[in-house]
Amino acid sequence: MKGRHPGYGGGILRVDLSTGKTVTEPTMKYAEKYVGGRGVNAWILFNESRPGVRSLDPENLLLFGAGALVGSLAPFGCRLSIDTKNAFNDGLGSANCGGHFAAEMKYAGFDNVVFTGRSGRPVYLWMSDGEAELRDASALWGETTWETERAIRDEMGDEGVRVSGIGPAGENLVRSACVITDRAKAAGGSGVGAVMGSKNLKALAARGTGRIEVADPERFMEAVDEALRVVEGFPKARAYREDGYYGVESYAGSPAWEAGFRPVRNGQDDYWDPEKVAKVSGDVMKGYRKKILACFGCPVGCMPWMKVDDGPYRVEGEGWWNNSSNSWCTRVDCTDPEAALKAHLLTNQLGLDGDNASVAIAWAFECFEKGLISKDDTGGLDLTWGNHDAVLELIGQLANREGFGAFLADGVKAASERLGRGSGDFAIHIKGQDSVDGIRISKGWGFGVVTSAAAGRHLRGALHTFDPEIFLSYEGVPWRVFMQEQFKAILDMTGVCLYNNGLLSWESRIEESAARHVAELASSLTGMDLPVKRLMRMGRRVHNLEKAFNTLHAGFDRRHDYPPKRYWEEPVSSGPYRGEHIDHDAWEGMLDEYYRLHGWDPETGLQTREGLSSIGLESVAEILGASGKMPEKS
Repeated sequence: MKGRHPGYGGGILRVDLSTGKTVTEPTMKYAEKYVGGRGVNAWILFNESRPGVRSLDPENLLLFGAGALVGSLAPFGCRLSIDTKNAFNDGLGSANCGGHFAAEMKYAGFDNVVFTGRSGRPVYLWMSDGEAELRDASALWGETTWETERAIRDEMGDEGVRVSGIGPAGENLVRSACVITDRAKAAGGSGVGAVMGSKNLKALAARGTGRIEVADPERFMEAVDEALRVVEGFPKARAYREDGYYGVESYAGSPAWEAGFRPVRNGQDDYWDPEKVAKVSGDVMKGYRKKILACFGCPVGCMPWMKVDDGPYRVEGEGWWNNSSNSWCTRVDCTDPEAALKAHLLTNQLGLDGDNASVAIAWAFECFEKGLISKDDTGGLDLTWGNHDAVLELIGQLANREGFGAFLADGVKAASERLGRGSGDFAIHIKGQDSVDGIRISKGWGFGVVTSAAAGRHLRGALHTFDPEIFLSYEGVPWRVFMQEQFKAILDMTGVCLYNNGLLSWESRIEESAARHVAELASSLTGMDLPVKRLMRMGRRVHNLEKAFNTLHAGFDRRHDYPPKRYWEEPVSSGPYRGEHIDHDAWEGMLDEYYRLHGWDPETGLQTREGLSSIGLESVAEILGASGKMPEKS
């Protein structure tokens, strides 16, 4: 496309699914203040969403955004941000994934796509070289994400077509439905797949011949070379290449497991029996790995292609992620590696977020253990801990809203409110969204998870460290989370992978690490002046937009920034950190300091006029003030 600004695909595509009309506007209308990806999404979502609209209403916005570095030679520039109203709570819904789709969308001429309305029939969006059209997807409705990708490629006669879509879970408006890109990259959390399904939107597909212009080629290539040198010197780079995602840390037996970062049996404990760990150890899981794959622009490659050759769990596909062992081993107490692999790949096919889905399933298992439900309730399923066949059956039922799975399809908060009988005491959710993380041991991880604007998700402010002197301490946590939030926003605005860049910055040494490289790459690519401090300020604005969105649309305040009841009252019961729990007074102190750092009101947790004005969000302050969503003294 002619007239593209360096670093960008060309424009922002707006699609009215109710009328079928499309229109394109200039990306730079928003990018100069919010760079791209999640940043542009956040500004549009906040300013154009109407209070009172529910997540599954036609009027809800659904936004897809590729970051500014996506599609260029910048290492790890592959990420896609999806933003909308959260299907669990009507607050912020935000998800992110890698793969190749975001780059292809930019090559097709579009940096962001904004959907409104609801189609009268199933459709998918086709994008190619500045043109976009809605195509009939009636024949794809009911198909898995894998089948959908195959069918669209066959229809277009092009194996280079990239697809991002939903499976049966999204079609059935299951709250834990996600969006799957390239068969395996899950934009999970927030029920973004359910929002997509509510619009009768099956998929987005892209193929383009465009290219990304570079503002300063010589400076940009120097920045690329420097970033690659850093990657090659990164101690875990070789482990990533050899072992897949997180190297050996993605498997049982890693430091994370030994430290007890994995919730066991629905969070009854955070430490798993070593004999069980050994059954799904790194050596065991690596026996199923056939090759390693990479997302667009990744010089490392961390995605294992796994295969179970025969038997009842015969399956083949991409991925065995860090959270896979969390979701399908410890949380449900399953020790069969092949069944766990089957569960992981089945959720990808059905378009289920494994994190959210496993929380609902584990809650049901605990209800069964406590005698609150029986086989009469479950349709004959024996929900005894470790019954992997029951887990697999429930995954299918959940995605299709069938059998007992239908009871779990709206999440643990809704299910526990329907069941009663004290089941809410162990319904693990934050701000209404099922939450997969164990948070009693690592205080910085837990604080970042609980205060996340995306409601209990660990890819915003949560601190990643295996150093006990840091993760057991409350000291300094608010500052580290505050800085990590801004750094993660930078990565999402530029579309850079957290896993390979964030490890360099998880101790909040922001200017000494990956942020400096990202800033130089983004500045030389786009021609905009984007030093680290300016990007950090932009990241703060994005986080505050999302916080304000939650205030307006979900009513969240300080009362909602607390852990689930179980993590207050039940300490870790075994392992090296037995007795660890969340101290109430320490948590209150962290909240006070965290709010002060942001310029928010410590008493209510709400934003203040002064705090918002200090980062250039006066218009947001006006909206909150007019809505009565600001402290009186502000």
